[in-house]
Amino acid sequence: MNGVLVTAMLALGFAVIVVRRRSVAIAALAAQSLALGVIAAELAGGHSGEVVVAGLLLGKAIVLPALLYLLIRRTPEAGLVAAAASAIVRLAAAGAVALCAVVLIPPLGLGAPHTEHTAFALVLVGITIVVLRRPILFQLIGLVVAENGLSLLAVSVPGGLSYVVEFGALFDLALIVTVAAAFAQRIHTDLGTGDTELLRGLRD
Repeated sequence: MNGVLVTAMLALGFAVIVVRRRSVAIAALAAQSLALGVIAAELAGGHSGEVVVAGLLLGKAIVLPALLYLLIRRTPEAGLVAAAASAIVRLAAAGAVALCAVVLIPPLGLGAPHTEHTAFALVLVGITIVVLRRPILFQLIGLVVAENGLSLLAVSVPGGLSYVVEFGALFDLALIVTVAAAFAQRIHTDLGTGDTELLRGLRD
């Protein structure tokens, strides 16, 4: 297991929760997904099923960021959406949940302890992104970050994950992102922004 790439995936998750520009967040997500695909390719060892899984993950690193870039092209923001909390507070919250993953979750014996802890940390960091970032696109990215954590855990399991299961998971993720992107575009059309905080003011 490439520990450098595993650590880089977590660092890129932290980057998403800190950066302000949507395009930069998508670039960080693409790099994280690419690192996951490379890790899966290194672990494939020539086995056909695992090679297919690695190919699917590398494809995700291209397709999902492309969909998100298309979304920001169709939903331009007049300015940067004000963050609900400062970058330092968001980073501290992400660091706290990552530390919880290291301290509270015991080794599962499925792979390297560092990889297991990083995978759980990524899931929690992804959830933190969804909670703390107001723009809907950042919340979509948070979902993908959490899914990358689950995929990292899956590919680290000896024997790997069935490519049929992985394909189904990626299909579900792509469907969720596509439907959420359609809602994001509708929200932007009605409100002129993707700031989900404005939805709190809606009434029957």
